[in-house]
Amino acid sequence: MINQQWLHTFLTLVEVGHFTQTAEKLYMTQPGVSQHIKKLEKQMGVLLLSRFGKRFELTREGGTLYRFGCNRKQEEDQLFSELQFDDPHKGECRIACSGAMATFLYPHLLQRQKTHPELVVAVEAAPNQRIIESILNNVVDLGIITQPSTSTELEQDALGFESLCLVLPSSYAHQPLGFDTLNTLGFIDHPDGSHYADRLLSANLGEAFHSVSKLKKRGYINQINQILLPVSEGLGFTVLPETAVRHFERQSLIYIAPLTFPIRDELFLVRKRHRALPKRYDWFERKIKELVRT
Repeated sequence: MINQQWLHTFLTLVEVGHFTQTAEKLYMTQPGVSQHIKKLEKQMGVLLLSRFGKRFELTREGGTLYRFGCNRKQEEDQLFSELQFDDPHKGECRIACSGAMATFLYPHLLQRQKTHPELVVAVEAAPNQRIIESILNNVVDLGIITQPSTSTELEQDALGFESLCLVLPSSYAHQPLGFDTLNTLGFIDHPDGSHYADRLLSANLGEAFHSVSKLKKRGYINQINQILLPVSEGLGFTVLPETAVRHFERQSLIYIAPLTFPIRDELFLVRKRHRALPKRYDWFERKIKELVRT
C-alpha cells in the first residue's frame, strides 16, 4: 500500500514546483521533503523525478503516479462530502412489517418516492421474528411488530392497536355464528391464519372451540391480497387484521362479524438502538406513526 504521507508530499511538490516552498507549505525541512520523495521512489521501484540544479521534471512514471494521486484525492474529497452531507431525499429506505400492514402503508410511502425520485422504498412483508432478526442483522432499518421483543439491542415505540376480524361471505350477515356454522363453512388458512384464528375463536366461542386443527380447512393461500377472494366467493371464512380487510376491493361480498370479545394486537415501531439512521428515515417514521395512530 502506498504510504499516504509520502504521496501527499509528492503531490504537493509537483503542484508547488519547488522543494523549499513545499517544505514551508508542509511545515517540514527541505531535506525532509527530499527524504519523502526518495522513500516513495524506493517503495514504487521507479524514478519519479528528473532533477537538474534546483529544478525537476516528472518522469513518465512520476506523471502516472501524480494522476493517480490526484484521482484518489478527488475521490476522497467526494467521499468526505457525502459522509458529511446526509441527504434526506436520497437513498434506500428498508422497512419490514406484516403483509397486511404492507398493503396499507406501501401506497402512502410510494408518494414520498414520487416526490423525491432518488429515494428508494423497499418494503418486506415478514412475520414478527423475521422482522426482528432482519433489524438485528442490519438487513432492514425499520420494522413494525405486534409483540414487543425482549432484545436490549432494539428500541421500540408503541404505535397503537390493530384489530383482528372474523370475515365471512356476505350471505352470512346477521346469522348466529357458532362453531358448527363456521366448521360447515370451512376455514381459509394463510401463514398467520392459525395463530389469528386460535386467539379470536377461543375468546369468542368458549368451550365449543378447541383448536383450529378441528376446523374443516377449505383452502390456503400466502398472498395477502388474495386471502379474502375465496371468502367473497362463499368458499369459507378467515381471520385477518383489519387493515387487510378494509383494503379488499369486493367489500359488498364479505361480512365482518361483530365480536363479543374483540381481539387487538398492539403495534410497535422497532429499530436498532445504537444505530443512527440517515435523515431520509425521519419522514418515514413520522408518516408511519401518523397513519397507524389515526
